[in-house]
Amino acid sequence: MAPLTRITLVLVALMVFACAALAQTASNTSETPHASAAPSTTVALPPHASSGPLTLGEVVFTFVTGLMTIVINTADAHSLHSTDALIESELTLDVAQQLSAELDARLKLCKAELRQSLVDNYGTYISASDEVERAQKSIAQLLHGVDELQAMFGDEETGIRARVIDAMEEEARARKQVEGNSAVLEGLRVLASINSKLRTMDALVRDARHTEAAEAARAVEGTVARARELDGTRIKAVLNDRIHLAAMNVKENVLRDLWRLVVFDVADSSATIRVNPLDGKQDCQSSSSSLAALHAALSSLDAGGELAHAFSDRFVRDFVAPLLSVPGLAQGKSNSSDDSDAASRKEYAVSLRRGSDSATPAATICGLLSEALAFVNQTLLLCPDGSSSVRSMLWAEECAARIATLVLDRCVLSCIPTTRKALTEFRDQVDVLVAFEEKLFDSLYTDAGAIEERPIRTKADQIEDLFARRRCDQALSTVRKLAESSSFSAVAMDSHETWSVDFVKRLASSSDSDDTECQVAPALVEAASAEIEKRERLLFPKCTVSAAIRGLVSTAYGLVNEGAQSCQDAAPQVAAVFVDAARCVFDVYRALFLTLHRAQLTRVPALGWQFFNDCMYAAHHAGILGSLAARVLGNSSQDTALPASTTGDGWASTAQLYVAVGKSHVATIVRQETDELRRLSTGSSSKGGNAFLGASSEAGKAQLAKIASQVRMSLTQLARAIRPPAVTPHIFYRTLGSYADAVSGATIDAIFSIGDIGMDDSQVLSDHCRAVHHLLVALFQLDVGVLESYSDVLPLPSPRPEAAPNSLYNVNDELLDSDDDSDAPAPSESEPARRSSPSAIKLANEYCTLADKLAQLADILVISRADIVARRRAGLLEDFSADELVALVYALFAATDDREHDIMMLESL
Repeated sequence: MAPLTRITLVLVALMVFACAALAQTASNTSETPHASAAPSTTVALPPHASSGPLTLGEVVFTFVTGLMTIVINTADAHSLHSTDALIESELTLDVAQQLSAELDARLKLCKAELRQSLVDNYGTYISASDEVERAQKSIAQLLHGVDELQAMFGDEETGIRARVIDAMEEEARARKQVEGNSAVLEGLRVLASINSKLRTMDALVRDARHTEAAEAARAVEGTVARARELDGTRIKAVLNDRIHLAAMNVKENVLRDLWRLVVFDVADSSATIRVNPLDGKQDCQSSSSSLAALHAALSSLDAGGELAHAFSDRFVRDFVAPLLSVPGLAQGKSNSSDDSDAASRKEYAVSLRRGSDSATPAATICGLLSEALAFVNQTLLLCPDGSSSVRSMLWAEECAARIATLVLDRCVLSCIPTTRKALTEFRDQVDVLVAFEEKLFDSLYTDAGAIEERPIRTKADQIEDLFARRRCDQALSTVRKLAESSSFSAVAMDSHETWSVDFVKRLASSSDSDDTECQVAPALVEAASAEIEKRERLLFPKCTVSAAIRGLVSTAYGLVNEGAQSCQDAAPQVAAVFVDAARCVFDVYRALFLTLHRAQLTRVPALGWQFFNDCMYAAHHAGILGSLAARVLGNSSQDTALPASTTGDGWASTAQLYVAVGKSHVATIVRQETDELRRLSTGSSSKGGNAFLGASSEAGKAQLAKIASQVRMSLTQLARAIRPPAVTPHIFYRTLGSYADAVSGATIDAIFSIGDIGMDDSQVLSDHCRAVHHLLVALFQLDVGVLESYSDVLPLPSPRPEAAPNSLYNVNDELLDSDDDSDAPAPSESEPARRSSPSAIKLANEYCTLADKLAQLADILVISRADIVARRRAGLLEDFSADELVALVYALFAATDDREHDIMMLESL
């Protein structure tokens, strides 16, 4: 078969396929025609399809329908024989063009017929629309066939698809352009409307028509929000900023008029609230209307609460705060008329007395504030019909709490008493303030019960705790002043301090200088009595302590007494606060005093020893107070957990720290002084050398005399600084023994360092040793009267087994010691205990380990070798070692056989 014939068959097949699809559609809308007739296809089109230019879909649909019609009519017109003949004949280009023209004519005819049929059968449009998708698929197949024809004949001869596609693209561009132009026109129309509203809004803002300006701003804001044409554009952001700026201007103008309406004027002599009508009318109904208009303007901007916040803040800051910042206030007054008409009130003033020493009572302050609030409410919240406006329009929710807090600071927190007697009167004032607070909330809010914050009522329930902290703060401040004081005033005890119930009462009652009638808590007296029954005797020996440490102890007893009072009031937690503060004052004083005065205490030995006595005194009473506090708290807080610092262990630690600090400080003093005494005893200088060489010369004798004089002067000064009652005799003897050992040891070492001692030198050195020994012994001699005052003091027994292991009641063992032998019987009650002054030599030998050795060295320097050996054999030279004696024999005696023999004897003994 020829190629052209095959192409023709393919085209015919495509047309038959499309015809079958359309025939199926037509069968749903009209009767099926006779098989030999041309199929009459009836399809409904939209109403506008019967007139006007055809769309691309109509063109394609008409083209397909025309092709099918031509194929069918051709099949009816020719027989099978003529068809075969046409296929077998050669198809030329002229014949194809003729066929195309004929097809075009038939298409136009079919188009008119189909349009008329579609108009007539409009009711079938809905059912035919379901077949559109199938028709599109048929069209796609037809276009595919057209593509094949275009590929065979060339685009110049066909060009069907290109024209169709160009027509479709042109139609899309035209539609897009129309839509774009419509959007631009709509946007311009919206912008014109918004611009007009903005001009109106700006004019209203300039004219101070607050409510209308606020409503205009909200209207413009709504228009911009609804303008979808402006979404995502910079113009919309600029418009929103413009609206926000206008709203801010409205708010500023409203607040400016508010401050013109209400003026708070605080001068040196008065604080005033003045109401100035904005509309020129001289009544408070107009003021109320003006305030309502201002609030309505802000409410239109959803900022109605800002007016209340602004007014409340300025009322508190510019009126209440200055009013409460001065100590003296006079009765407030307003310009009320004779008939007390509230509508005539325009001003309220309170007289101030700055610099006045007399504080205004709490009741007066509450009354003045209540009158001021009533004046504001009646002047600004009174409506023209006589009713009251919503109070939230003027008063912010936190305003009452702020006023109550200022009143609390002025009348409660800054006025908390420090004595129990004043606390009773203070509670009555607090009750007045609580009632004022309730009235305050009721006058500012219609639903005051819904507000739970009540600053004054909350603190009223904590009065006992506030009193405790105020009292403790006062005690800490007092102790700090005592520690910072550099007067170092000393107090010499007249007798030993015996601890008793009366002593406790005296200390507790004298702790509070502001309350001359301070009562001692029965719980403290009971605890003291129980402790005395447990202990045989509690005392502190007579010595010199500072006035500051006595003030510290008195303050601590006062705090423990307050804790006992709180236990009686069933407040064990508050009692624990007092007890813990009592312990803290000891720690504060110790740390602060030693830090500030360490240099002076080290430079002046007398002050250093006084500080040692203070430490022992503080440790003694810290132990007692720890036991008392444990009894007081233990009897009232069995079910309450108390801080560990209030227990006996905390107090024991405080006492031990005082003992350790006192011992460490005096150890430093003794070490410094003994080093200086060693230097003086040897005559050491920066040039070096031994001052004991050539002692028999005039220069040597003068040097030894100078050394003895310096040692005597230094020891005398040191002994005078610690002579009883500055310290107890035991401390005096023990410290003096350390000084004497330093002098004796330095003198002995200096003599032993001489390798060759001549006869004349030995005599001079012996005299020097005796002079130094005599000086040391004389220092241990005390007056009988001084010792008699300590005659009734015996070392205290060890704590009983049931006592706490950390008990420090025997801390005064550091200060006490018996001057007699340890096995001496204790004096009976019927026989006064009188002790004779012990021998100075005995005391020197007891407390100075080198005093006897120095005296023996003085003898050795002048006796013979035989006497040395004899004394060694008799055990009188036990303080010297064999090597020391041999060294002395080598230095004192010439080298002979007898000397060697005696040396051998000394080494063998």
